[in-house]
Amino acid sequence: MSRDIYTEAYEHFLNSNRKYEYGRPDMTLSNKGGNLHTDSSRTEQDNDHDGRYGVDCSSFVWRGLKNAGYNVGNAPFGTHDLFEGSTVKPYAKQHFDVVPAAEAHKQHGSLQPGDVLLFRDKHGSGQHVGIVKGYDKDGHLQFIGSQVSTGPAEVTVSPDGYWDGKRFEIVGALRAKPEFRVNAPVHGQDSTKVAEQPVIVKPEHRQPKPAPAAHAHPETAPSAHTDGTLRKGAHGRDVSDLQHSLNRLGYGDEKGHALKTDGSYGQHTMAAVEKFQHDRGLPVDGIAGPKTLEAMHRQTAAPPRLDTDTHPDHALYQQARHAVHRLDSEHQRAPDQHSDNLAAALTVAARREGMNRVDHAVLNPDASRTFAVQGDFNSPLKRVAEVETQQAVATPIEKSSEAWQQMMSKQGQAAQGQELQPPLQRPATPTPGM
Repeated sequence: MSRDIYTEAYEHFLNSNRKYEYGRPDMTLSNKGGNLHTDSSRTEQDNDHDGRYGVDCSSFVWRGLKNAGYNVGNAPFGTHDLFEGSTVKPYAKQHFDVVPAAEAHKQHGSLQPGDVLLFRDKHGSGQHVGIVKGYDKDGHLQFIGSQVSTGPAEVTVSPDGYWDGKRFEIVGALRAKPEFRVNAPVHGQDSTKVAEQPVIVKPEHRQPKPAPAAHAHPETAPSAHTDGTLRKGAHGRDVSDLQHSLNRLGYGDEKGHALKTDGSYGQHTMAAVEKFQHDRGLPVDGIAGPKTLEAMHRQTAAPPRLDTDTHPDHALYQQARHAVHRLDSEHQRAPDQHSDNLAAALTVAARREGMNRVDHAVLNPDASRTFAVQGDFNSPLKRVAEVETQQAVATPIEKSSEAWQQMMSKQGQAAQGQELQPPLQRPATPTPGM
């Protein structure tokens, strides 16, 4: 049954008249086709007009599942919706049987066509997914997927090669459960409408909706937002997902409090959307339309945020956060999202100054600046980094994470695929009021 996942992905991407290439919205990479660089779309759009439609690895797998009749919704998931490192996420456990890494890695193993392969970058936070084809005559695993250099293509996993320990390692596989399937596959059936459905970009971490009740048609069940646009007055699961994404990105209500994920698009949700749009240079209308949702979704493919334990500088962020929370306590203030935003900004500033830990967070006399301090507060050898307080508390963690990434790139490090190397230290900057 899961063989259809392989068949549908192969027919859609590798056996059609349409040309594809790898695509992701947050960066441009070199490839071997078209205009020799990747597209900015991961959702089968040709944004660079080179005649090739962009698709990343997770959208490739999503399409195979979608066209095979599985209830994955109309919005492509990201790899982090399925797994994180070597940990399979609850959504994947609900709809797939999990094949452990030891079994998935075997030559002449038991993986079946249509199984979803999970890869982890050994040297960074990158992840990759592909669809199993089978094994060659020597027992080497073969899969199809969308890779940076080739776009959609077939790959043979060579022992100790790029996909087997040199750069990536197999951390397991997923086998779709029969009950996850709600439609007949496209090929061999009169179901072309499924194949032709447009890809709808989703907010970060939106999970495909669970299968509908047996008496409801899976594609025609009533929906208040069939075009994907959400606005004030809307209700339902899509609104809950939007609120969850806004919270994850550091956008709360007008007072900086996290949004209630109650599925009701009220004034607080609208205000959070407007703030997100303002920060992204989008038209500020409070409506979560395709461009706004696309901007949110870019975070799925982006490196992890500072406040996630997979980020290379998460430990430094945690130190800064604890220091800021102590500062809150000294001023009889309850820690909130603003506190965490400040901690993220201090993390970036500390790393920029060559610091490798944050022991204290202090304010200058008028509280216009906040300082991160490494070492004994009274020592002349202490190291100091500073931020403008109001700007820092208003900067979402996601934006500080982007600033961290850009800073590390400028210091000569790759954005992904390499372990963190601290920059050279510089003398401490004299700190007023300390």
